[in-house]
Amino acid sequence: MSEEQSRSRHLVDPEVVSALDMFPTTDLTPSVLIESRMKQAQMMPQIDVTEKFPVTFEERTVPSYFGGPEVRIEIIKPTQPKYEKMPLYYSLHGGGMVMGSPVGDRMGNAALAVQHGFCCVSVYYRLGPEHVQPSQLEDIYSGLKWCIEHAEELGIDAKKVAVAGSSAGAGLAAGVALYIRDQKEFEIHHLRLRNPMLDDRTSVAPDHPYAGEFVWNKASNYFGWKSVLGHEPGQEGVSEYYVPARAKSLAGLPSTFITIGSIDLFVDEALLFAKQLIHDGVLVELHVYPGYHHLSPMFPNAHYSQEGAKSSEHALLKALDLL
Repeated sequence: MSEEQSRSRHLVDPEVVSALDMFPTTDLTPSVLIESRMKQAQMMPQIDVTEKFPVTFEERTVPSYFGGPEVRIEIIKPTQPKYEKMPLYYSLHGGGMVMGSPVGDRMGNAALAVQHGFCCVSVYYRLGPEHVQPSQLEDIYSGLKWCIEHAEELGIDAKKVAVAGSSAGAGLAAGVALYIRDQKEFEIHHLRLRNPMLDDRTSVAPDHPYAGEFVWNKASNYFGWKSVLGHEPGQEGVSEYYVPARAKSLAGLPSTFITIGSIDLFVDEALLFAKQLIHDGVLVELHVYPGYHHLSPMFPNAHYSQEGAKSSEHALLKALDLL
């Protein structure tokens, strides 16, 4: 599509516009998914964070509490802990419910471990379309519950737990937070949601006049939701644990930090989710960054990326009483 035909390119922040040429928008299909997974594996080789940061790195397999297959997690800790008991940062990767792995978040988690003394745990949840919900919920919940039950072994403080994610990972984080709230087996204390994928109905709603043209578009969103739900998006009776925007009440969730770009496909659902959090008595901080699309976080030196990182860090540390 030429710039003359584009409906929203003129709105893109100049600091992040180059991503649109580096990663042309492509509708996700089964064949494109295979190719995309291969490209991601090539772009994100196994990174040894212990060479770049003073951290330890460990992979574990932990049991499913639902009778499913074992769940693979990776654990990053600072070699010189700041606290007798470390706060826990539980990280869920993005990828539209059908791609991605914790490898993409590994460097950021290692930096967080060193700078602020977190034990950072990431989970390899099963992906659609090979695995539909509740596979993802079960894997994510099992990994976190294992950490809580093994808090002494891990050296973590079960009273300082944050769950974070980007894109699909953010939607899954919100869903598991609702499940944790209702199960009452343990608590979490902060949610960090970046560009959250919260509502399957966005993929069948009328086109937004400006948001969702680039990177992750409506067609790919439809493919992602259909893959993870196992049926057509937008149907009635879908669990709020799978689609957090379906929740009738968000009361009881922990303090929540949300970032979204003004031309990201998910902008409306993020705004509505924040509004409901406020209505239900949850502390929420929402940032809408002008001209940011779905891949804008890949430009960490851009102005709004730096602003977002600073605000997000402050919210995380404040929520866990670490300031």
